[in-house]
Amino acid sequence: MSRSNSRPSTAMAITILQAICIIYITSTGLRSVAGWMPDVRPDLQTKQDKVLAHFIGNSTDYFKILDHNDENILVGAKDVIYNVSLNGLKEIARLEWHSTDADRELCALKGKLEWDCHNYLRVYALRSNGEVLLCGTNSYKPRCRHYTPVEMSSEETASAGHAHVMRYEVSRDVEAQGLCPYSPAHNSTYAFADGQLYSATVADFSGGDPLIYRENLRTEQYDLKQLNQPDFVGAIERNGYVLFFFRELSMEFMNFGKAVYSRVARVCKNDRGGPYSHGKSWTSFLKARLNCSVPGEFPFYFDEIQAISPIVESGSKSLVYAVFTTSVNAIPGSAVCAYNVDDILAAFDGEFKSQKDSQSHWLPVERDQVPKPRPGPCVEDSRTLSSVAVNFIKTHPLMEDSVPAVHGRPLLTKVNLHHRLTAIAVHPQVKSLSGAYYDVVYSGTDDGKVTKFINILTTHPNSTVDRLKTVVISEMQVLPLGTPVRELVISTSKNSLVVVSDGSLVSVPLHHCTHIVDCLGCLSLQDPICAWDLQTHECKNLATSQHKFGTKTYLQSLNSTKKSAALLCPHVPRDGPGAETMSVVTIPPPPSEDQKLLYSNVGASQGDQPSFEQQPTGGDDFGLNKITLTSMDPDDMPSLNDPQKSTASVDEINRASAPSYVFLAIIVSITFVVGGSAGVFCVKAWSRMMEGQMDDSHRNHFGKPIQFKHQNTGKDINLLMGSNAYTTTQKTPNLDLEKDRSHECKNSTEHLEKELPCKTSTLTKVKRTYI
Repeated sequence: MSRSNSRPSTAMAITILQAICIIYITSTGLRSVAGWMPDVRPDLQTKQDKVLAHFIGNSTDYFKILDHNDENILVGAKDVIYNVSLNGLKEIARLEWHSTDADRELCALKGKLEWDCHNYLRVYALRSNGEVLLCGTNSYKPRCRHYTPVEMSSEETASAGHAHVMRYEVSRDVEAQGLCPYSPAHNSTYAFADGQLYSATVADFSGGDPLIYRENLRTEQYDLKQLNQPDFVGAIERNGYVLFFFRELSMEFMNFGKAVYSRVARVCKNDRGGPYSHGKSWTSFLKARLNCSVPGEFPFYFDEIQAISPIVESGSKSLVYAVFTTSVNAIPGSAVCAYNVDDILAAFDGEFKSQKDSQSHWLPVERDQVPKPRPGPCVEDSRTLSSVAVNFIKTHPLMEDSVPAVHGRPLLTKVNLHHRLTAIAVHPQVKSLSGAYYDVVYSGTDDGKVTKFINILTTHPNSTVDRLKTVVISEMQVLPLGTPVRELVISTSKNSLVVVSDGSLVSVPLHHCTHIVDCLGCLSLQDPICAWDLQTHECKNLATSQHKFGTKTYLQSLNSTKKSAALLCPHVPRDGPGAETMSVVTIPPPPSEDQKLLYSNVGASQGDQPSFEQQPTGGDDFGLNKITLTSMDPDDMPSLNDPQKSTASVDEINRASAPSYVFLAIIVSITFVVGGSAGVFCVKAWSRMMEGQMDDSHRNHFGKPIQFKHQNTGKDINLLMGSNAYTTTQKTPNLDLEKDRSHECKNSTEHLEKELPCKTSTLTKVKRTYI
């Protein structure tokens, strides 16, 4: 009996001690437990962003951005290339190129589907003489054409109608093996530099011969050290080099398993091939690993690159922003990393990496084993190089050092089971109200969302390590749920962001300043281009508004929490007695329909501002979820304050009362522990005293039934029911002698008699014998 009662008391004591520890850790606000912070959730979130314009095609068109400027965009699609104006996404002109009947029939004979047997335009280049180079898949038989534009007469223009078909004359029509992919879904890329086309694609129908090609030069065929099942994502030109970004199976990890690494490869623009039998091989092809990982004792790597941005001139640095993900069957995660072009080029000046044999590890090549002059740099005429130098580059294309990310860590990390990052675009050097410049990054996901964020670098005076803070400004649902974002294009003149999917173009606002209706919401957005106008009480776009930097007519708070941002907002004194001791924030005007759609929970978690979630809406949720997740600043984690409190007075009361609650919880817990221990001691003492008084026959449950005399009624009590402890759920016999159980026995016998009406049953024998 004492043992059964001591277990609950002990369990209760352990539970109370655990609760005390949790309360203590939470109340003290320990910040050392911050290995991997959760995703930063923006304040501005909507189910569907406001669509300014759209251009709709078919899901099998496989839209691809071939070229764009601030006014127009060229879109390659199935059998046609569109010239679309960014002002309303209206088609200006088109050029059609269909596969021949023979090519389509041959494609069908090869086992391809009907939608495969079309000409998907994938490569576009404008030559200096005005000619247009256009390449397409051509029903799995790639071809390129050189077009010369021809002026159209007024009659031809009128007959073209709304399509505005442009007239071109084909000057050349050649095969494009190695220049254009066979399939529109294949990950290929290209760069056009100095009048020459550099392509990274496959050279055969099955896709088993990847290559980096220019004119008569290519990577070695079926050489896994150079290219091992790559997926190309982008190419750029810089300082006499062409850089290719891709992911591939890692050769240096083959002895440990199978892994995919992200790479950047480099070739010289003036490479003419090697001497003798090396005339069609690159003499300058080198590659290095891209390091995008969360630093620590055991870094967490995002190994699969998905997209890159063009070179962004960010102050004195030239950066390339890239999107990375984990593998499909790993922990779902995505990251955005930036790389300095100078760091990329410097990696190719380091040590080479090699493997002695197939069973050996990959190790740096010793300096005395590297031929002199050093292989790899660009030379005036690569055909004068020695065969030793060319062979060394062919067998040692991998560099030992990886390219580090800027700041040594990702600019944005996302761990989300529902989506991964797929595309990226950068609005460089946006000037804030303080005069500082920020790169505003837009990243698309595979479920139709666009995330907008900036990075703020904070320098601590007592530390040599700078702190990088990620500010997620907004996350908008732009495309239908489940539709991947393939590419992003920014138009600053139109203040729009073009989101590209396989079969549509959608234009959404680049900034949402005008959709914020209160001061706290505008400041909490932390968009460097948005500021609160103290005169008109509006959240304005600094790029379009007439203002002078450094004036006091605008408010902006980028590197602060919501609590500190709320203190910056102006307060208006209330009329009536006691007005000098009370202040409230100016109530914003009623929102418009666009503001209802886009304004989520900005500023709803802290401060004195009224928000739409706190006001009675009569059942109208403005198209938003009723339950909203409030953004949590890492500086405020962890905290016991309720994030849904809307007034500062309630927060202050909570902060003032938090220590009292902790002290009271500790006192109550100690009381429970002391009381439980005293109870256990008393129960054990009582048990020992009872054991001295009882006869040994009390512990016998397997002999004949024992009759006890009740102290009050004098009647015999039958303990036959449940006398065997192994036949009931009660593991110990019931020894409560103070309670009359005769009525329970009577009810039990009556119940059995109903179930067993036979007079000769066991129940009858029991009655005759014991009752």
